[in-house]
Amino acid sequence: MYKLQTQIEFEAAHRLYDVDTYSEECRNNIHGHSYKVTFIIGRDELNSAGMVIDFKLLKKVLKSEIEDVYDHSCILTYLDPLSESIKEHCKKVHIVYDNPTAEWMSYVYFKIASDALFEIDPLLKVVSVAVQETEHNIAIYEE
Repeated sequence: MYKLQTQIEFEAAHRLYDVDTYSEECRNNIHGHSYKVTFIIGRDELNSAGMVIDFKLLKKVLKSEIEDVYDHSCILTYLDPLSESIKEHCKKVHIVYDNPTAEWMSYVYFKIASDALFEIDPLLKVVSVAVQETEHNIAIYEE
């Protein structure tokens, strides 16, 4: 398989609600991260241009489908009692089913990228997505 790697970056806030395995800071405070999301994209045979996918097209897709959607947003679980109030008073709020952990994000961004790239070329495969929350903490999803 031929593979390439690219990265997007954005700022977002979240809170991990009602989970006793996380630090108190993550449970009790809405807080933000400078996320770096790394995508590895592959295909078994190169396309007619001799590429997996043109980097410029790949970046355009990831920017519109993920970076622009999540940049400067707040991501909360629907169980969080603050979610509806924050959604009412802030512009960019995502209310999601699970706690918005880096692991959750890596899975969701994998699925979003997979669906968007399939529309461009069904032979493209998202190999893995890594969500870097801090300099030393990275969650990775791959199938």
